[in-house]
Amino acid sequence: MLVRNALTATLAVVAVLAAGCGGSTTAGKTPIVPNVARSPLDMPPPISRRTPKRVHVHLVMREVVAELAPGERYLFWTYTLPGQPPAVPGPMIRVMAGDAVVLTLTNDSRNVEPHGVDFHAVIGPGGGTEMVEVEPGQTRTFTFSVRRPGAYVYHCGAEGKPWEHVAHGMYGLIEVDPPGGLPKGYREFYVGQSDWYVSSSSRDDGPVSYHDLDDAKAEAATPDFVTFNGNRAALASPTLYGDAMDVRPGQKVRIFFANGGPNLASSFHVIGEIFDRVYPDERRDAVKGEETSLVPPGSASVFELTAGAPGMYPLVDHALWHAAEGAEGLLTVTPAES
Repeated sequence: MLVRNALTATLAVVAVLAAGCGGSTTAGKTPIVPNVARSPLDMPPPISRRTPKRVHVHLVMREVVAELAPGERYLFWTYTLPGQPPAVPGPMIRVMAGDAVVLTLTNDSRNVEPHGVDFHAVIGPGGGTEMVEVEPGQTRTFTFSVRRPGAYVYHCGAEGKPWEHVAHGMYGLIEVDPPGGLPKGYREFYVGQSDWYVSSSSRDDGPVSYHDLDDAKAEAATPDFVTFNGNRAALASPTLYGDAMDVRPGQKVRIFFANGGPNLASSFHVIGEIFDRVYPDERRDAVKGEETSLVPPGSASVFELTAGAPGMYPLVDHALWHAAEGAEGLLTVTPAES
């Protein structure tokens, strides 16, 4: 796998019990949570400093049962922050080129599977995966350096089977800002796309039944759902975060977009808008005036636009059958208060 930044082989291993957080459960059962939808507002603030530093990041890996679509519960494997609910995509990580990142990974003691992380922002064998595979109930810490600005995906690659772990939801975005940060004055959002392969049979786990991964569907790339932010309704329904992406006319908008896959490319489009700039890699590689841009699975892009007239602007995967399977959301432009 191609990876893009410098890894320093500094690895400290600490075996500790992982603290669980949130969700109901019974002894020996997978925790149950209502959903794993992530708010598009749930992201770190912009960077303005110019001096590199050591940045500490702690990711907790949790296996939970949650709703994927109405009446459909699925077994999710997730990244989250300590004390925060599990969500898909994993937390957005924001660092600056030249930083040393001290990453701590905790595999919740209630989990069944080993988990780890592969950073596409890291240059080194496996993006660090082999160094940080973590068994349930353990924590490991390692340090790496980031040198190339850009938006990159991270995902689980444990057991040598990244497809299985990503298919359960284990991916996120790491943004490596240039020194001084990105241009200011933008309203920023975080969006992640996933394709889901749901078994036809269900499993019973305590008070609920749920579906697991269907390997045959995944191998054939025939998903049941394609979603933004971990749930079919995450960015489309006001009961979740359908009204969260709210801006004013003329406001500059920046969308950090990660395509976890595991299989499908995303033809990302905002209906009624034209992107001012799309950054598929480093920021010097901007594509200007694009209406739809392809984001491969396992990749990330940054989209910038200027909000138009008041109204609703749907976000879709313009491979439109994917939108029909759930890859849709809303950007709302609200008139400024007089």
